[in-house]
Amino acid sequence: MNDLSKRMYRGDGKCYYKPLSGAWQQPEPYIASKSLAEAVNIALYLRRPLLLEGEPGCGKTRLAYAIAYELGYPIHTCYIRSTSQAQDLLYSYQPLARFAHLQESQTASNCTESLLHQEPFILGGLGEAIRQSQNNIPSVVLIDEIDKADTNFANDLLLELDRLQFQVKELLGIRFDALKGKKRQERSEFLPLIIITSNREKELPQPFLRRCLFYYTDFPDQATIKRIVKCHFQTEITPLFDVALKKIWKLRELKSWQKMPSTSEFLDWVTLLERDERVNKITPEELWTTPLNQLPYLETLVKTQSEREALNKVRM
Repeated sequence: MNDLSKRMYRGDGKCYYKPLSGAWQQPEPYIASKSLAEAVNIALYLRRPLLLEGEPGCGKTRLAYAIAYELGYPIHTCYIRSTSQAQDLLYSYQPLARFAHLQESQTASNCTESLLHQEPFILGGLGEAIRQSQNNIPSVVLIDEIDKADTNFANDLLLELDRLQFQVKELLGIRFDALKGKKRQERSEFLPLIIITSNREKELPQPFLRRCLFYYTDFPDQATIKRIVKCHFQTEITPLFDVALKKIWKLRELKSWQKMPSTSEFLDWVTLLERDERVNKITPEELWTTPLNQLPYLETLVKTQSEREALNKVRM
């Protein structure tokens, strides 16, 4: 593992390193912009959480998997709900479940030594990453859609994000510490890379933002989205793809959107167009002359009735 400090995320979806034990090994066809790849590399160097904001469907979540694959790291996921508590990311304490399991095993006369010493808690994604770091194994942690949680959620994580350590409060002597008493820079190559996503449903507290790096993931420019299409469909840009790109740009220029079509929605739309072209149901010329409000499969792009009504008033 002596190459850990040299690993860099290039943003081209390829793995250049020998994967660590338990690494995420499913290739992720992710094309990152130069500035996004640079933001990830800064977060890797500093081992500070990277907060990604942007439109839903712009690839924030998939980026974490792409990073884990390219670096050969394990990945730990924390999908946030409105009921999530900060401690859930670290561990959940379940003494009654263990007690019931022990009783059942003793009744069956097959209580093993390993079961007797089973801990009455289960580590969450961030907790497992800190435990692995303590054992000199870095990983990627995805904290997805943090803005769904209560406003106190982010504040409750401040200490753990800073110190990368925690204690199981219900048990004496059970403590995990990624820094192991050293400075962050001394342990940087073993610390987790934490990716946090937000759709900006609510503002995050200032003390939390101070501890994070920030990047806004916007809709890709035309050159990048062509690379995404080529990577996703494993083909060159065809005339149909080129027309679809021009149409999506015209759609996004409209001022009436509550939610603009995202990258993932565009890829779904192109998937359907490509299918129709294969069976001679549509041609690039036909797509180009189709008005915006009559484009096929608008349900993949337009998600509210008010936006559909606004689109019907556009003469393009």
